Amino acid sequence: MVADEGGGPSVVVVGGGIAGLSLCAALRAPGAPRRRVTVIERAPRIADVGSGLVLYPNGIKAADAVSAQLGERIRAAGYVPRPSDARPLVAPDGTVLSNDPIGGLDARFGAPQVSLLRSALYRALQATTGDAELVTGTEVVGHTDDGDRVRVKLSTGDSVEADVLVGADGVNSRTRRQVFDDGAPVYRGYTSLRGRSSTPVEFPHGFTVAGDGIDLFVAPVGGGRVYWTAKVVAEQGHWPDLGVDIALAALLRKIRDWHRPIVDMIRRTDKQAGIVVTDICDRDPTDHWAKGRVVLIGDAAHPMSPAMGQGASMAIEDAAELSAVLNTLPGNVPGALAEFCAERAPRTSEIVLESRRKGGVDSRALRGADVRARTANEFTTQDERLTSLFGWQPRVRGG
Repeated sequence: MVADEGGGPSVVVVGGGIAGLSLCAALRAPGAPRRRVTVIERAPRIADVGSGLVLYPNGIKAADAVSAQLGERIRAAGYVPRPSDARPLVAPDGTVLSNDPIGGLDARFGAPQVSLLRSALYRALQATTGDAELVTGTEVVGHTDDGDRVRVKLSTGDSVEADVLVGADGVNSRTRRQVFDDGAPVYRGYTSLRGRSSTPVEFPHGFTVAGDGIDLFVAPVGGGRVYWTAKVVAEQGHWPDLGVDIALAALLRKIRDWHRPIVDMIRRTDKQAGIVVTDICDRDPTDHWAKGRVVLIGDAAHPMSPAMGQGASMAIEDAAELSAVLNTLPGNVPGALAEFCAERAPRTSEIVLESRRKGGVDSRALRGADVRARTANEFTTQDERLTSLFGWQPRVRGG
């Protein structure tokens, strides 16, 4: 296979996750130079399971920059807060400690937050990738950068050539290992359990709970459903090794004395939709995500704790910014990719470190009033430190 079509530089993307599909959508957006874009995904199909996520204002602005159609599809697929909506922070006994006015984000930052199922985001992305080639059930087993082209070797025995190779293959990126060989991500002391359930009547706009060694975040995704994420302090491997059914039962035992509607919501978790149990890891920030004609984006470049909910938004930002570079690419491909990394690194590095700090604070076994005071500040979207985060503006807007 040869990834050429004329126009802009041909691109092979390793990984059909949020970062990879967002870049694909951006490169195939109306008005973008015509080029061959090939996405290689090892799974047999793009996942239709999993929990949910929140795209904060910066992530929505990035989606709009990728493609106006993508931004519209995301808004239509998820839950957009009304101006009066607030997300309460509650104690385990159900006492409301504070309210976070999430409905005001649109007026402040020019875009809302949108919470939606991960599968809904994937469908929106796939609908926006146009006629890009998506190869599933195939792994990239290696690549060779000869200075003028990149040859990508596939598990099928075939190979594909392109002007640029983009590693969007996640936190355990094989592309990163081959290019930089800089070791494994580092476990940060807690595990995330995620699932879907029906909306508790008492908390229709979602809520957060600050517990002792366990935190819970819940957000509506429309249709009377919510997704939930529990963060549990644990030794690495403990929760994933349990298996999802035993892990859910163990979580219910941990929160059995919590406010009954919260416990019942977790008990109603839709097992058919899938429960995800993940040890949380990140990497120390770096501005070296590119070498020659190969560049990393998303979790492959800057994996981060989910404590600030920025993983997906950063992936879409990366896609918007890299597509702007590729759409105006000069003759010096390696130089342009290195410049992209240098421009993105200060922002992503700050968010990696702040997410790590926030996750570390949240995962300490603080008790009583100390827990309530610390987390009341930590969970609010009104924190002035988030102004530069949510206020981000893309370099260009998509078609």
